[in-house]
Amino acid sequence: MATKTMILVFSFLTLVSFSSARAQVNPVYQRMVKNGWSYPFDKGFRKLTPTEIDSEFVNSMGYSAATVSRLKKAGIRVVGRWKKRGPWDSKLWTALSDCIVIGTVAKIAFPTWVRPFYHSIVYVEVDSFLRNDYGLAKGQVAVLQVSGPSSTGLIAIAPNEPRWTVGERVLLYLSASQLITFAANNDMPKLYNRLINSPKVRFQLIDSEDIKSNGVVMNRKEKNLDEVVSEADSVMKIIGHRMPINR
Repeated sequence: MATKTMILVFSFLTLVSFSSARAQVNPVYQRMVKNGWSYPFDKGFRKLTPTEIDSEFVNSMGYSAATVSRLKKAGIRVVGRWKKRGPWDSKLWTALSDCIVIGTVAKIAFPTWVRPFYHSIVYVEVDSFLRNDYGLAKGQVAVLQVSGPSSTGLIAIAPNEPRWTVGERVLLYLSASQLITFAANNDMPKLYNRLINSPKVRFQLIDSEDIKSNGVVMNRKEKNLDEVVSEADSVMKIIGHRMPINR
């Protein structure tokens, strides 16, 4: 009996060690931990307090207290709570994102591994990066969206999610670190473990803008694309981002 117990304990510890080792291959998880983020749960998943949510977000992005203060002076409040972030504009979206791309919607897939939740993955072919914290090469980025086939065969789409069309040109503000914290905070262990154990980078959408043929960005109001790029550049300077904008 004792031998069987020891074997079970050893097997469990081996599994935990293997899972931890695998998690290190994910560049998003690696970066979050390096920035001071840690799995903030005792005894599994739990809801966080408002203070914990704010602290978790700042740590996941690697923003120092001085950076948060500089952003606040510029009218940008970077906190983990969506309703407490102030005016929604391209400057705030830049600060909340860890990847900003201009590209074209190439494919929409409905993976089975995220069931039973309704999800789809939108693949966007990148023309250029305005922010690229993970040093990704041009190619396709994968954006996880809360939508997907229901049991009736219809596609369920959350009210605040965009309706993608293959071939449309878009400007996307994305965050891979927020996707991981989203899965953790919403008690989605299957999605959370898949994300941190995968070498692939998948993103959550912060905001999206349609780009028309004349270079005008269309969402809440019309803006010239150059103006949006300039606003993103000003925020990158505040946070001390060293990677130049690649258009």
